[in-house]
Amino acid sequence: MKKELSFSYALFTVVLSFSVIMIPAVFLGARTQPLFLISWMIAIPLCMRLGYTYKELQTGLMTFAAKSLVPMTIVLCVGALIGTWNACGTVPLITKLGLLTINPKYFLIMSFFICIIFSLFTGTSFGTCGTAGVALMGVGLSMGINPLIIAAPIIGGAYFGDAISPLSDSTNVAAGTVGIDLFDSIKYQAVTTLPAALICGVIYFMMGRNVDYSMADITVINEVVKGIDSSYKLGIIPLIPMVVVLIMLLKKVPSIPSILSGSISGFLVAWLYQGQSFKNVVQSMWGGFVLNSDNAFIKQIFSRGGITSMSGTAFLFVFAFGLFGILNTAGIIDKVVEPLTKKVKGRLGGTICTVILGFISNITSASGNFSFVFTGSLMTPVYEKANLSKWDLTRAMSVGCLLSGLLVPWNSNPLTVTGFLGVDTIDMLPYMFTPLVTAAVLFVVTGLNLDKKFKK
Repeated sequence: MKKELSFSYALFTVVLSFSVIMIPAVFLGARTQPLFLISWMIAIPLCMRLGYTYKELQTGLMTFAAKSLVPMTIVLCVGALIGTWNACGTVPLITKLGLLTINPKYFLIMSFFICIIFSLFTGTSFGTCGTAGVALMGVGLSMGINPLIIAAPIIGGAYFGDAISPLSDSTNVAAGTVGIDLFDSIKYQAVTTLPAALICGVIYFMMGRNVDYSMADITVINEVVKGIDSSYKLGIIPLIPMVVVLIMLLKKVPSIPSILSGSISGFLVAWLYQGQSFKNVVQSMWGGFVLNSDNAFIKQIFSRGGITSMSGTAFLFVFAFGLFGILNTAGIIDKVVEPLTKKVKGRLGGTICTVILGFISNITSASGNFSFVFTGSLMTPVYEKANLSKWDLTRAMSVGCLLSGLLVPWNSNPLTVTGFLGVDTIDMLPYMFTPLVTAAVLFVVTGLNLDKKFKK
């Protein structure tokens, strides 16, 4: 017999389960992966008190953990790609070109819009941060800029482009879950996404004006360029791996084979063009590339990547999905969000409720894609009953399910991209203002009916 689940008990279970993760992570700097395992041992007995057997909870755990295999594979493939791209000269070449052409006073805003364009045409925020973002980090680090400040426009631009890209998983999942046309959904989202991007661009421009560029004198830049030239054989060949990835993504080839193609082409360029040994290139894919250079700064920038560098994030996917599977099996999550669904009484109310629900599901599931499915499935009948526009729903989901995940340190989205860029998710929180700006624009536009309302 299953006991009747009360809201207070469900909320207590969620708060306790995630407090075990958040409090040590935030205040003690503990790694989140083992904390998730501890949270399992709290959630399981609390759910068993409701009448669920361990076997039932384990089935839910395994079912949801299985959904982590795809993002896990993508993350590990990107780790291999970063290793080979540093070995073959792709990232160093882009870094050199950036140093020779970029104006330090406009570096942040240029990085922001470069990543928007890259993500828009490839449909992957992960790929943008793992490729163009890594290269831009190299440029910024060579200028002596705080890595957190460098990462902010890269991540913000990558996710803005992802939000309106027809090649993105998130936009397709959102439109498919709600049941509306993909391109209509993107056009409707652009009404708020583009103004928000312009506002953020102004903020990055102002941030760039306040950055201390004293270390970015021409002497240091020339030394970095000379160090790259002495460590790699450059030219057009190292760009081949990036071109391969771009072509495959533009042709709508799935992410995993696209990223693997970029990694393999980088492998071949490193082996056949750069003169790296076969064994060393394999090691670059697995444990990361290690540059042999007398220039300590150059060595630090380009010695990175590898499958093992992403293993922590990959394990976190399993543990986070598993916890959500336990709580979902016992109906805990559904009960916690139930009050939100009763608050929808109008267009603005529906938007606010959707954003909040998307944010909560990002907290509890640590998965943006699951947040889209969960929020869309729950809110679609609510919108239909209230006779509200489904385009409003997908637009709010873009903020609540995609962008708001950047504010959750253990969510797979910020964990993955910060892992690529070599910064900490918690340290990045003060710089993650893009979701807040977009939400503010969304609420103003929706509340004042400043846009053209679509029919249901």
